[in-house]
Parts: sequence; C-alpha cells; structure tokens
Amino acid sequence: MATNRDANIRFFDRWSWFYDYDPVSWWLRWVQRKVLKQVVVGEKTRLLDVGCGPGRALWFFVKKGVKILAGIDLSSKMVARAKGRLGNSVILKVASVDKIPFPKNTFDVVTNTEAFHHFPVPQRAVNEMSRVLRPNGKLYLADINFFSKTIHWLFKKLELGHVKIYSKKEFAELFLKAGLKVVVQRRVGLFVILTVGKKLA
Repeated sequence: MATNRDANIRFFDRWSWFYDYDPVSWWLRWVQRKVLKQVVVGEKTRLLDVGCGPGRALWFFVKKGVKILAGIDLSSKMVARAKGRLGNSVILKVASVDKIPFPKNTFDVVTNTEAFHHFPVPQRAVNEMSRVLRPNGKLYLADINFFSKTIHWLFKKLELGHVKIYSKKEFAELFLKAGLKVVVQRRVGLFVILTVGKKLA
C-alpha cells in the first residue's frame, strides 16, 4: 500500500506541471463537467471533492454559488495548483482518501471523479467517503471503464499507481457495504461509469 501511495504521489506531482494542457486532461475535464452538471447543490450545500487535483471541480461549484467547499488530494503539488486557482475560498488539504481529515457527518455531497482506480483499498475509500457524509447525503463517484479486459490490462501497465478498473456491479457492492443506497448508475460518455449513492439515515 505504501508503494502504491508513493507511486501515486510521484505520478500526480509530475502531472501537475502540465495538467490542463495535454489531451488526456482535456478529455478528463470534458467528462468531469458532464458529471458535475448532475450534482444537485445549493448555496448552503457542504461539499467535499476527493482527489481534487488542480481544483477545477471545486471552481465549477464556486461559480455555482456554493459557499462551503473542501478538497483533498494526495499530491501536494496538485493542492498547490488548486490553491493558486481558488485562493482562500475553499478548504484544501493534502490527505489520503483512506483517512479523510474531517469528522463524520460533515458534508451533504462528496464527489470523486476519475481517480478511484488509483485507490489501494477500495472499500476503505468508499467507507471513508460515506463516513463524512451526513445522513441522506450523496456520493457522486465517476471512474473509467473501457469495456475491454485487454485495454484495462494495458492501461494498468502504462499508468503509474493504477490499481484496478471496476464494473458497475463492483461499484454497487462497494456502496452497499458502506451504507450507501445506489440511486443512479449509468455511463457518462463511452468510457466512464457514474455511480450515485445516498447515505442511509
């Protein structure tokens, strides 16, 4: 697990230098925006973005008028870029999804887009995101799935810190074990699965 953590830090620290400017980042932003448009928020919504990267998702919600926003990322360089974009309007912390540095029942919404395949202990990750949700709060989790086991194998070989690509069924099982009722599950574009879970009261 420590090896995976170190690999992810190296991978995203390096990517932080040119993130937003390469074709992969453009595609990820396109998918992320399609996902974020489905997140229901209001001015008083308390929202956490897990794996916030350079803060584009949080900036999306700033523009929506959400006042209470937080983000965590394992990469200190990504968090530094997010701070450059967001200033002091958002709480930003260098932290792992395995130990989210907020009390239980803090947030109305937790988002996690295109990062889950990097998490070394998937059930712990979903459990933690569920823990910080308030009762009836929602987790919006979107991650890649390319249909093909061969492409998945190749992707894992090429991407540093990659752990596993999950199916709809596997996401649903992870949510259920974390006390989340799946309320939406569908593809966004061709290669991303969105799963939305509601925390049971």
